[in-house]
Amino acid sequence: MRAAGARGAIGPSASALDRPPGSLALGCRAAAAFVRREFATYVSYRTKLVLGLVSLVFSLVVFSFVGRVVATAGPGFVERYGMSYTSYALVGIFVHSLASSGLNAFRSAVRREQLQGTLEVLLTTRLPSPALVALAGAGELSITLAGGAALMLGAAALVGLDVPLSPALVSAFLLYTVIMCGVGLASAGVVMVVKEGEPISWAVGGLAGLLGGVYFPVDMLPGWLQSGARALPTTHALALARYGTGAQAASGAAAGTSAGSLGFLVAAALASLAVGFAVLEWGCRLARSSGTLSHY
Repeated sequence: MRAAGARGAIGPSASALDRPPGSLALGCRAAAAFVRREFATYVSYRTKLVLGLVSLVFSLVVFSFVGRVVATAGPGFVERYGMSYTSYALVGIFVHSLASSGLNAFRSAVRREQLQGTLEVLLTTRLPSPALVALAGAGELSITLAGGAALMLGAAALVGLDVPLSPALVSAFLLYTVIMCGVGLASAGVVMVVKEGEPISWAVGGLAGLLGGVYFPVDMLPGWLQSGARALPTTHALALARYGTGAQAASGAAAGTSAGSLGFLVAAALASLAVGFAVLEWGCRLARSSGTLSHY
């Protein structure tokens, strides 16, 4: 009952959006209302919070033992990649799993409003429809990122692992999150039209996890897959995140690779947001013109 009450119709959001002043103040109030609602929902699921922490501890323990196996099998991993396998995997999981929240937040926000029957009401308020969808997803995203980061850092501390929060890692995480948010906005636009079976987040999430170097180095892939892997933002984000955290940081080649990855991520972030908002606008317009906003 707590969850139903927290997620109930858009009470706080609607009251914040119905006030008359300018668009900037209106947008700020709307963002704050969505964050308050998502926070109330998030903390109401106490069992989910506990299970999330247990799951993270379990994953970190598993990778800790896998790291020991890698170290026992051969000492070359540290020399080649500048860190133990456990640290390598931890950085990959930390960056990819948290940034992937942007892939799902906007789609799940739209889908939730569809199932609750509140989407049509939400999109009749003063702010543009794409902005409202973005704000609804941003509320969920901010809570998920904050809670996920706290759980990840807490779990790492429990098992005695250090997360190297270098400027390179923070930059990679922020840019990769923006890229995933752009894809998530496009995903939300498709959900506005198809309701179920949206393929964008499934394809992007699957490719990123498999080919992006989250769990193992990209150069372990077959040669014909490596070219595709290096075209993924995930690969560049993790390369940038891991740069500066290991022994390879001192080399000029590593610095050049880091600069190239940073440029790639900046360009990808701008393109992703532009395409994401365009697809979201298309989805809102098509659903409204076809009269299917209230459908789910």
